[in-house]
Amino acid sequence: MSGFKMQRFKRWCGQACILMVILTSVIFVTIMSTFILYPIDAHIQQLPELENMPLGRLYHNYVQLMAFLHFPWLTQLRMMDFPSSLNGIAHFRDVKQLFILNDLLMLVLVPLAIHIWRKWRRTGQLWQLKLPFQMGFLVPIMVALAASINFDRFFITFHHLFFRNRNWLFDPSTDPIINVLPESFFSHCFILAFVLFEAAMLLGLYRIKHVSDLKK
Repeated sequence: MSGFKMQRFKRWCGQACILMVILTSVIFVTIMSTFILYPIDAHIQQLPELENMPLGRLYHNYVQLMAFLHFPWLTQLRMMDFPSSLNGIAHFRDVKQLFILNDLLMLVLVPLAIHIWRKWRRTGQLWQLKLPFQMGFLVPIMVALAASINFDRFFITFHHLFFRNRNWLFDPSTDPIINVLPESFFSHCFILAFVLFEAAMLLGLYRIKHVSDLKK
């Protein structure tokens, strides 16, 4: 590999590393934010009334589900009031793998991304992130527009992309947890992730411009 191709490859790896850290961090923050978002959504959607269950108890079930999805040492899904079918458990295990993969990628790449950012800032090479951040700002807007037109189709496509089975198609009679995880809750999660990612892209572009102006 020639010197020019090697430099281009290193630049691409640096760009990909920083964008991946931003993406995985946004996903992590969004997931953590659901501990606040879920009870608000549950109250607005009147889920306690629909399930004839106090909000605190419903929230406890949600925390049990999230604990299973996050902690590798929890191998059995147990919710106080919601039994799960084999297909339901299989789907949540798939989700668990994605959650853990996201967290691992974030933890592994954060130190490297910080090192790359500081090095490029010190050597006046932050301009290499301008185009990736501009694209990172525009692409989610197009995705959001598609989702706003038909969120059902977007939600189904999202699951087809990330899950190679149909276990995510829950039957409320065997997996009643789906009754208290309404589509509106997931749409709010997507909106939050969108806002956080767009804010990160704008902040990154601002920092790139600010550093560039200081060096003039």
